[in-house]
Amino acid sequence: MTIWADADSLQPDIRRILGSRAAREAESALASGREPRYRVAFIAFRMPPIARAPGVELESVSSGPEAADDRMVERAEAGDLAVTRDLPLAERLAEKGLRVLNDRGEVFTSDNAKERRSLRDRAAELRSLGLAPESPRRSAWGKKELKAFADALDRELASLTR
Repeated sequence: MTIWADADSLQPDIRRILGSRAAREAESALASGREPRYRVAFIAFRMPPIARAPGVELESVSSGPEAADDRMVERAEAGDLAVTRDLPLAERLAEKGLRVLNDRGEVFTSDNAKERRSLRDRAAELRSLGLAPESPRRSAWGKKELKAFADALDRELASLTR
């Protein structure tokens, strides 16, 4: 199984968690003489600093951020896991049969990703027409959200690697 990570959009702490989990899995597999149950593939237009480690793949695309999304959708397979903050990308991946996590540990499926995107787009439309107040500033992202993500990642890995 592959964990597809949208490296352009993820916080450094999440990139570190994903990389360290993949490295630990690769080391554990090597020590026990088995194949790793999963690996992490970071895909980005502009690759942020990510430590190279066993079980970690880095792929940069040269033709823009949308090309990184397209490449991830092209390479991902049903049963894989994806991590992204990009709702349209989450929707595309979920439609393909992937489980998708955002940076706050929310799990997206094809049904709830469509619904979430529809609500977001409708709210933006109402704001542009002056029929709704401006969107409040995004809530802060910190230790609480990082823990929620790590817990959700553990749950998804446990269920997908059985």
